[in-house]
Amino acid sequence: MKKLKNLSQEDLDDISEYFSSIVNDSILYNIPSKEISDLDVKIEVSYENGKLDVDIDVDIELDEFSDAKDEFLEIAISEAYSKLDILIDSNYRE
Repeated sequence: MKKLKNLSQEDLDDISEYFSSIVNDSILYNIPSKEISDLDVKIEVSYENGKLDVDIDVDIELDEFSDAKDEFLEIAISEAYSKLDILIDSNYRE
């Protein structure tokens, strides 16, 4: 695997925005929007000593009649991380 390029703050902002977007899309793909009462996604991206860390915190409130399971959210987040890996490999490696 190639090493990461030196990432600028603009790169980190772009990665954060992209990841936030795909997380939201992936959640809404796996859990019907009509079952979601509230959704808050927080992304924290840091880059130190050549190491990129992307952390996510998802707070979701489901409608009382929702049959969505925690595993749906886990699948959505896993899919989003997979897409993020593709973006990073394609655009941010030397």
